[in-house]
Amino acid sequence: MIVLETRDLTKVYKEKVIDFRDRRINLKDRMEFSALDGVDLTLESGHIYGLVGNNGAGKTTLMRLIAGLALPTAGSLSLFGAGSEKALFAARQRLGSLISQPAGYEELSLWQNLVSQAALIPGVTRKDLDALCSLVGLERSARHRSLRKASTGEKQRYGLAAALMGEPELLLLDEPMNGLDPSGIADTRELLLRLNRERGLTILVSSHLLGELHRAATDYIFLHKGKVLETITAEELDARIGEKKLRDVEAYFLALVKSAKEHSL
Repeated sequence: MIVLETRDLTKVYKEKVIDFRDRRINLKDRMEFSALDGVDLTLESGHIYGLVGNNGAGKTTLMRLIAGLALPTAGSLSLFGAGSEKALFAARQRLGSLISQPAGYEELSLWQNLVSQAALIPGVTRKDLDALCSLVGLERSARHRSLRKASTGEKQRYGLAAALMGEPELLLLDEPMNGLDPSGIADTRELLLRLNRERGLTILVSSHLLGELHRAATDYIFLHKGKVLETITAEELDARIGEKKLRDVEAYFLALVKSAKEHSL
């Protein structure tokens, strides 16, 4: 089953240009910046997609568009076959996301934040929340720490628990291993594999830890300056790395970027 499909998906941000002439600061015509440029993607159910790209490549923007946190400038997007605005709103109830920083009230504890979010999702009980915290490794002592005072790793685990509420069918994770220690990174990787294996959960995950991504992803999407350079399965990628006698996924990605730059000259 096709979970996500995009066609010519484009996002252009407009910024004011500051003019310092005449000893005054004036906001003049807007400067346009393309965060995504004509992205065509098809994500199928039950796969783990590794989203790879440098900072500013458009990874977070892509996830924000999928989650409905931003609107596309052009192109189309469908989730679970739903493409209209009304149908997309309903379809987004079937996804969970951890994009950028975990959301919540800074002065509330991690547990209180989870309880407040669960109130918006029918059927989620406190017993479910306790199970989710255990699943993501959020210790009981950490659950009562305020979001403001929680460590980066605790915030990431809290964000994962929030993203998994309601048993989503599609999970969007933007750098979920940021701030985690080696044990936490390994735990997160194993959690993603377990969720995919046991629940058939489709996952789109971005990470700069390409070695860890390589141990979990079934497919890859290589993104550069808002454009998709290549989509490829893990098996195909491993074969090409061997054929080209490259060191690893990072070396393969850098070779793609170099080729893209040469073709743009």
